[in-house]
Amino acid sequence: DLRYSVTAEEALEALAENEDLMYPEDLAGIIEMEVEGYTVIDLRNPYEFIKGHITGAVNIPANSLLDKENLKLLDNFAKDSVQVVLYGRDQLEANGPWLILKQMGYDNLKVLMGGYGYFTTGPLDIYDMPEVPDYLVEEPKYDFYGIMEEMGSGEMMVTDDEQPQAVIPVRRKKTNVVEGGC
Repeated sequence: DLRYSVTAEEALEALAENEDLMYPEDLAGIIEMEVEGYTVIDLRNPYEFIKGHITGAVNIPANSLLDKENLKLLDNFAKDSVQVVLYGRDQLEANGPWLILKQMGYDNLKVLMGGYGYFTTGPLDIYDMPEVPDYLVEEPKYDFYGIMEEMGSGEMMVTDDEQPQAVIPVRRKKTNVVEGGC
C-alpha cells in the first residue's frame, strides 16, 4: 500500500543540502521557548524512551513507524504544517527512517543532529556550544592530507620495483600415516 513519491536521487539531494537537519541548540531553544508548530518523535525502543527522553517527545519506535496509525499521525502533522523532528540514540539511527518518509512525500521532517546521546550530554545552553560539536559525524577527526604534507611531498607513489611479489601457496604432502583404530 505504501508508495514512494520522491526518487532516491531526489531524497539524497535533499540530504546533501542539509536543510532537513536540526541542530541540538535550535531544538533546545524551541523546547525552552515552547514554540508552536513542532513535535519531536523518539525512534528508540520503549525501554530506552522510559529511561529518558527529550521533553515533549512522542515514542514511535522505528520498527513500527510505518504502521497505519503512525502514518495517520504523520499525515495529520503534514496537514497541520507541523515540523516533525526525528531522533534516535545517535543521528545515524534517525537517518534511515527520515529517508524512507522523505521518499514517501513527507516534507515536514527534520533529523536531530547528534541524536539523543549528544542532546543529553552536550550543553543545552544555546549560547555556550562547543567549537567543534560531536554531532558533525561526517567531519574528519584528523587532517590526513595536512599530515602527509608535513611529512614530505604529499604524494604516495609506488614504483614498479617496490611492488610486492605474489606468494603462491604450496600444499604440503602428509608425511605420517594415521595408524591404529578400534
